[in-house]
Amino acid sequence: MSNHNEPEELEHLPYCIGNIRHNGVVSTSNRLIRPIELSSNEYKALLYAMAVANYGEKNNQDREITEQTYIYLHKDDLGELLGLDKKNSINVAIDRIYKELSSRVAHFVIEEPVDDNKRKVKKVHSVVPIIRELRWEDDAKNALQIRFTSEVLPYFTRLANGNFTTYQLKDLFALDSVTSMSLYSYFIKNEFKYANQDSYEVELSLENIKALIDIGEKKYDRWVDFRRYVLDKIIEEINERTSLQLEYDTIKKGRPIVGVRFKILNRHATEVVVSNTNDKTQIYLDVNFDDNALVKELGAKFDMTVRSWYIYANDPNYKQFSKWFKTEGCLTESQANVIVNDIMFQMDFAVAGSSMSEFKKEMKYKLKNNPNFVKENRKRLNEIFGKDVI
Repeated sequence: MSNHNEPEELEHLPYCIGNIRHNGVVSTSNRLIRPIELSSNEYKALLYAMAVANYGEKNNQDREITEQTYIYLHKDDLGELLGLDKKNSINVAIDRIYKELSSRVAHFVIEEPVDDNKRKVKKVHSVVPIIRELRWEDDAKNALQIRFTSEVLPYFTRLANGNFTTYQLKDLFALDSVTSMSLYSYFIKNEFKYANQDSYEVELSLENIKALIDIGEKKYDRWVDFRRYVLDKIIEEINERTSLQLEYDTIKKGRPIVGVRFKILNRHATEVVVSNTNDKTQIYLDVNFDDNALVKELGAKFDMTVRSWYIYANDPNYKQFSKWFKTEGCLTESQANVIVNDIMFQMDFAVAGSSMSEFKKEMKYKLKNNPNFVKENRKRLNEIFGKDVI
């Protein structure tokens, strides 16, 4: 049994708030239906911990994440990600998470083999505990420390060859209600089925919608109440805070309303202008690690000189790459890394009294977000790359 008075001996993942905040993703198996009865803050803390596990797994490939591995969620960073800025509100929120999250369970659908000539597998619904242990240190680490159960871990670790979906944390964290997060996650999970379409329709029964957002089947049994107090609020929040645009109409069986037909439009797709079919201009993409395989499958090419994926302006899959387009007139993340690590660039732009880490952080931000700065130094930047990329 481990000694809880010696935290330095605990097995834990290296903390990585910077990576999670700016490039955070969480990948979960599609067999994980949802955690049950979570508050918004609990759900976000859980997704955050899973994202740390995802990131830690990719960067510590020789080390397996087990039931004995602690994942640290530091108080100030967790408070920032939850949108809390006062010390007391952060303490109250974390205290509530600490008390309630330990008892939560998750719902899974598992396929098991059966001895039946008509079918090879059966679906088994399973409810299991999520958390093996929660620790809270007021003075030392000042962090919430989580150990996941062995039953849950396979559903968000070691997913390289599995059936899973990757979500951007910033998109999920933009939503305040668990119901909105649940419905948004469902549409993202099924988006790959409609990859070549700017918009598509999905039909769901009222029973399935309520199951997805964890509302009892008998609650809001009148359509007018369900629409007014639940569905319209979810649609409004998703439309205002994410890249998805949702519309819906009802499905009737006789007079009663039995379901909803959703029309989903990805706004990123509508903002893309179709390029000249003869245009062979290279367009560099800002692709995070998790999307490398996807952009390669779609036909993007990799430029070893600047360490970036690119497509041509006349690429037939042009619209599908829109989510990876960089800020107009600026550099991608990988291009900015090439520049800030160039010795001559450092000598030209470094300021006395500034640390190298501060210099790189400031320069990367300018290169990725300030087109005027990039334009002013266009010649110098292209010289570093050895080709005209700007």
